[in-house]
Amino acid sequence: MNTDKTRAIVLKAIRYGDNSLIVKLLTEQNGLQSFMVKGAYNKTAKIRAALFQPLTLLEAVRVNSRGELGYLKEANVEYAYQDIPININKNAIVLFLSELLSKSIQESETDLELFEFIHHALTHLDALENNYADYPLKFSIELSRFLGFSPNTDSYQPGYIFDLEEGCFRHDGTSVNYLIDNNLSGLFFKLCKNNIFDDARLNFTNNERRQLLEAVITYYKLHVSGFNEMKSGDILKTVLQ
Repeated sequence: MNTDKTRAIVLKAIRYGDNSLIVKLLTEQNGLQSFMVKGAYNKTAKIRAALFQPLTLLEAVRVNSRGELGYLKEANVEYAYQDIPININKNAIVLFLSELLSKSIQESETDLELFEFIHHALTHLDALENNYADYPLKFSIELSRFLGFSPNTDSYQPGYIFDLEEGCFRHDGTSVNYLIDNNLSGLFFKLCKNNIFDDARLNFTNNERRQLLEAVITYYKLHVSGFNEMKSGDILKTVLQ
């Protein structure tokens, strides 16, 4: 029986039958993969369902399989979050990031840079003591760069609008179907120029954050095939303060 060990990030877990789980993991070595975890809800289970909370960082031993679903022989926490599990605001952020990643990452190829970015971003969020209200916005923009549809900021000038469909700034939005208006586009430009690992607060108001979040979700819908409504977006808006 062929097995290999890899770091992995939990994107999604769905209960299967009475006691099992189907989990979607982003693995370091093999990209996006789905696994069956049999008996995960049994009290005597070797691999417990509690291990597969959204964006848990794991070290897993997988069994190579020719089918669509692989099997996990072992799974353990690779990095234990300290603050995320007890911080209601960070927990809401993680639920949003988990849903965003699950809907956005559709290729199964290995992407070490993407894996390292997500892993680093999550441990960084866990360590942040304050100034994380803008974190979901920063993460979403940075992720779009790895996925190949980063906003083009080259043409920006004060007063321009951002064309969400074309991914660039324009002087005139008359014939643009999906846009960020000129009042908010300056803030969007500021967001795009910010580094996710720079902990400086962007000084957006709560209402500006919510509007930017709606715009970013629309941007993903336009650029990711099959990207549907975000269920966690409304929850997140209540904690973006």
